[in-house]
Amino acid sequence: MKKARVATYLANFFDHFDTAIYGFLVPIIAPMFFPKSDPMIALIQGYGVVIVGLVTRPLGAWYYSKKAQRDGPQLALINTIQGMTITTFCFVFLDTYENWGIYGALGLCALRGLQSFFGSGEVSIAGLYVLEGSDPNKQHQITSMYLSSQMAGILLAGAIASIIFYSNSPQLYWKWPFYGSLITSASGWWLRKQQIPKFLPKPTTKNTKHNWNGIFRVAFVSGFSYVLYSASFLFFNSLSALLTKTPIAKIMASNAALIIFDLSLLIILGRLFRILDCKPLLKKIITTSIILIPTLFLLLPHLEFIGICIARILMITLGVAFCIPMHRWYMEEFPTNNRYKTTAIGYAIGSETIGRTFPTVGMALWYYTNSTIAPGIYIALIGALALMSLGKSAHEKK
Repeated sequence: MKKARVATYLANFFDHFDTAIYGFLVPIIAPMFFPKSDPMIALIQGYGVVIVGLVTRPLGAWYYSKKAQRDGPQLALINTIQGMTITTFCFVFLDTYENWGIYGALGLCALRGLQSFFGSGEVSIAGLYVLEGSDPNKQHQITSMYLSSQMAGILLAGAIASIIFYSNSPQLYWKWPFYGSLITSASGWWLRKQQIPKFLPKPTTKNTKHNWNGIFRVAFVSGFSYVLYSASFLFFNSLSALLTKTPIAKIMASNAALIIFDLSLLIILGRLFRILDCKPLLKKIITTSIILIPTLFLLLPHLEFIGICIARILMITLGVAFCIPMHRWYMEEFPTNNRYKTTAIGYAIGSETIGRTFPTVGMALWYYTNSTIAPGIYIALIGALALMSLGKSAHEKK
């Protein structure tokens, strides 16, 4: 299982590179596929393509959770990376509005929808698969390594996107990473094929109904985790540029350093948390977030560049500290016979409806209330729902 776990880390690295590269290249891609819109509207449309994931991501989670339950998680993960390989490579066949008209944008939406379908299966299953059969005292550390492989893939995607941005003609080179994705995805697929442990299908005939209570609990907990990351790496960038004198280019340039900080913190906290109970730890992090994050948003208009970086570091620290024990909570809270289905569908719903929509919801809250604390209060409310979703700890029930 150790070799299979290492293969999963490496395959996860390649998979998240493929998923992230589109997001980093949107400022280049959007004007080519939505040229008749105002530049800002075109950018919003480029990012808004992910809305198709509201449908395809839950479908992917449902399909691959059933496949993992029936055929084993390893075979399901081989299938997801095959799908990601083909879908990501197909971006090279797209053409711009100038040649294809609206069909170019429709093709972009279709491929992003398929990426969400396969990517949902990957994210929902792999995080639990690496914990199968592991020592409970090592699960936080294993999760930190798994999440580190994600961030490393995203870091590589950001680095390659930066090279393209600083080239003389980025519009000519935007497809290059998608050509490269054929190599990275194929490498991840080959790694997974090397280790296929024996799997005995678990009986499901007596448990065919969805655990809707568990699904919605996972949705709020995972949604809160996703909001912490989207607030740190996406929303705070735009809002800081609007409210302070710090240029957006300077704020964006700090992303690479913050991703490296995130990556290092995952490794450090994974070791520090190894003997801690997950549920009390998650509750303490949520409580701290409910108090601290609205305060950071309230102070934002008065911050300089260093202050903005410190605020983002604090939010990143909360996000990292929360996501490490979250996977162990999945393992402890939900029975084996419906764990993959419950967590996969719940994570897909939470990440799409709560997590990915936060930049849009947060910007609307700030715009219509003219209050910088409003997005922070929204995060606090999501945190309160996540806190209730965790339920009582064993010592609290006595």
